[in-house]
Amino acid sequence: MSWILALVYCGLLWLIFAKLRLLKFSFPLAILAASVGPSLIIALLFCAQYYHPFTSTARVFRQVVPVIPQLRQPGRITEIAVKPNVPIKTGEVLFRVDEVPYQNNVNRLTAALEEARQSEQVAVASVDLAEATLARADSNVKFATRDRDRIEELMKSNAVSQAEYDVSMNRFAEADAALVQAKASLTQARLSIELARAKVEQVTTQLADAKYDLKQTTIFAPGDGYVTNLQLRDGMLVGGAGGSAVMSFVLDQNDETRGIVVAAFNQKNYMRIKEGQYAEVALFGYPGEIYKGRVLNTIDMSGEGQLSASGILPTNLGSTAPAKFAVKIKLDRGDGLRLPGGSQAQVAVYTEDVQIAGIPVMFLIRAQSWIRFVL
Repeated sequence: MSWILALVYCGLLWLIFAKLRLLKFSFPLAILAASVGPSLIIALLFCAQYYHPFTSTARVFRQVVPVIPQLRQPGRITEIAVKPNVPIKTGEVLFRVDEVPYQNNVNRLTAALEEARQSEQVAVASVDLAEATLARADSNVKFATRDRDRIEELMKSNAVSQAEYDVSMNRFAEADAALVQAKASLTQARLSIELARAKVEQVTTQLADAKYDLKQTTIFAPGDGYVTNLQLRDGMLVGGAGGSAVMSFVLDQNDETRGIVVAAFNQKNYMRIKEGQYAEVALFGYPGEIYKGRVLNTIDMSGEGQLSASGILPTNLGSTAPAKFAVKIKLDRGDGLRLPGGSQAQVAVYTEDVQIAGIPVMFLIRAQSWIRFVL
C-alpha cells in the first residue's frame, strides 16, 4: 500500500510541475515536497491500520451437532436410513439399533413391577391380619386380667386353691406375651408395606429407564440438515458407558446464523470495534466481489483468557502468542449467498474516526479480492 501511495504522490508532483506546469520547480519546493508528502503518507497509513481494522483471519462457521446414542448398554446397528450429504428434515430416521435386548429388558421389568405390586397387596393384607390378631390378643389380655383379679379376690377368702390361682396367672402371662407379639407383628407388617412400595417405586423407575432406552434405539435427525463423513456401518456397536459421537449432523442455516462471518482481530484494533459499524468482506470463494455488512457483536473472550478448574496452578501465563478476539459480521446480502462452512475471507471494519484513512483500506481489500482470481 505504501508504494502505491508513493507512486500516486510522485505522479501528482509530475503532473503539477512537469506536465501542467502549475508551479515553477525550485529547491525550497523540492524540500517541501520531499518532506510533506511522505509525512502525510505515513500519517495516513498509520491512521488506516489503527482506526480501520483489517484482518485476513476470517471464516464462515456452521453449526454441527454430534449424534451420540443415549443407550445404557451397547447396541448393534441394524439399519442406516440416511445417506451422506443428502438433505433431510427434522425427525427423519438416521439409523436404528437392534431393539431385542432392550425390549427384553422392558418385558422383564414389567413382570417385576407386577410382582412388586402384588407384594404390596400381600403386605397390605398382612397388616389387616396383624390388626385382627392384635385386637384378639388385646381382648384375651383383658379377659385374663379380669379372671386373675377375680381369683385373686377369692384367694383372700380361701375360696379357690393355689393351683387355680397359678393357672390364672399363667393365662394372663400368655395373653400379655401374645399381645406384645401381635404389636410387633403389626409393626413388621406396616414396615413391609413401606418396603413393598419402595420396591414398586424402584422398579417403576427402572422400567421408565428401560423404555427410554428402547426409544433411543431409533435415532432421529435433530433438525433440518444433512449428515457428513458418514462412517457408520451395519453391525457396529454404539452406545454404552463412555459412548461417543458416531456421526456429525450439519444443521441448515436459519435467520440467526445465515450470512455470518467471524473475523479475528488484534487487540489494539479490536478495542475500536463496536456493534453496528460498517464492514466490508472479501470472500475467497467470490474473488473480485466485496460484500457489505455490519458488526453484529463482539466477543470479549478468548481461549487464552480461560482458567480451568484442574487443581493445578497455571505455569504458562504470558508465554503464549497475543490473543485475537472474534467479531461477528452480518452480511447485507447473505441470505441468498452460498457460504460453505470453513470458507475464508478478509474483513475490514470502518470506524467513525479519521474516516478519510479508510480509503487505503478500501483499496487494499479490493485489490486482495481481485488477486484471488490468480491465487
